[in-house]
Amino acid sequence: MIMVLNLGTTSFKFKLFDFEAGEEPVANGLVERIGTAESDWRFTSGDVRKNGSTVCADHKAAFQFCLQRLETERLIGSLDELDGVGFKTVHGGPLRGAVAADERVLAVLDEYAAFAPAHNPMYANLMRRLREKFPQLRQVACFETSFHADIPLARTVYGVPFDWVEKYGIRRYGFHGSSHSYIAAKMRELAPEARKIISLHLGGSSSLCAIADGKSVASSMGATPQSGLFQNNRVGDFDAFCLPRLTEAYGSPEKVMKTLAMQSGFLGLSGVSNDLRDVLQAATDGNQQAQLAFDAFVDNCIGYIGMFTAYLQGMDALVFTGGIGKNCTLLRERVCARLEYLGLRLDPKKTDGRISSLDSLIQIWTLETDEELMVARQTRDALAAMT
Repeated sequence: MIMVLNLGTTSFKFKLFDFEAGEEPVANGLVERIGTAESDWRFTSGDVRKNGSTVCADHKAAFQFCLQRLETERLIGSLDELDGVGFKTVHGGPLRGAVAADERVLAVLDEYAAFAPAHNPMYANLMRRLREKFPQLRQVACFETSFHADIPLARTVYGVPFDWVEKYGIRRYGFHGSSHSYIAAKMRELAPEARKIISLHLGGSSSLCAIADGKSVASSMGATPQSGLFQNNRVGDFDAFCLPRLTEAYGSPEKVMKTLAMQSGFLGLSGVSNDLRDVLQAATDGNQQAQLAFDAFVDNCIGYIGMFTAYLQGMDALVFTGGIGKNCTLLRERVCARLEYLGLRLDPKKTDGRISSLDSLIQIWTLETDEELMVARQTRDALAAMT
């Protein structure tokens, strides 16, 4: 019995898995607006769907509230029935795989907090709080960088002094490992003949991954989740030598970094919203900046697909996932239209599963990802290794 935890700045999501009953979650829930006077919550288990409001001052309170919901719905009798919790942890630096959230792991989360400031401190804080409150609860950190751990060294280094790699961990890591690894596993089931795959996880946070025989060989994200494609409000790839000029203009490096992390991407470029749906509506209404933001995002995708096709020395399948990848038909059409020179053809009548035409030389898929299942599997295996 494993509870998978996925933390946002002011949100707490969970899924409960009972592997004796199968791999479908037996319950899932969400608490939003943590730290405000009123936190909204939703809970689902089978046909049971409930929602309401409560007060959760922090993520520990949200965990306790969700635990109480599970007990109220008689899905667990008490915390002792949980074999463990798994965290969809973002940045572990040199750590890989799923490991017990012990002092060593907490120290690494602290050390790499500057690489993932919106994620690492939040996860480390909850892990510590749960250890204090529930010392018997086993916690497992599943790092999003792990799926990319075997990317060739020559593809992970920047052109910087090599001792920066050794002393400070300055290198490309790649993220969204749970999603891309799920796509790799799912494609082995659906199309085992497709050995060279490019996975596009496009959503509030977006990245591409080149997959060869089930393994990651390249990721669009680098040392931090801020890099690669520009995203909802993150800058993506950016020339570091612009920083002195911007610091002079803004008055401090902190203001510049905040702008790059929170007021850039779709939001900054369009001037409209960090939500692509709003950007597309504005573009339809004639907003040229919004149209530019969409066009630039498509172009970003095309550039990485071209690079990754070269790395893979060909492409057997292109897979769209994530909220944008799964639901934005226009984006898929625009990306695929730019790739017709490769013999890639969409079937305009299809929107789910395999969506390529019969005469397409490359398969095109749109699949729902399941990051929590991958974390649950890793947590289960890690817990088994601990016993």
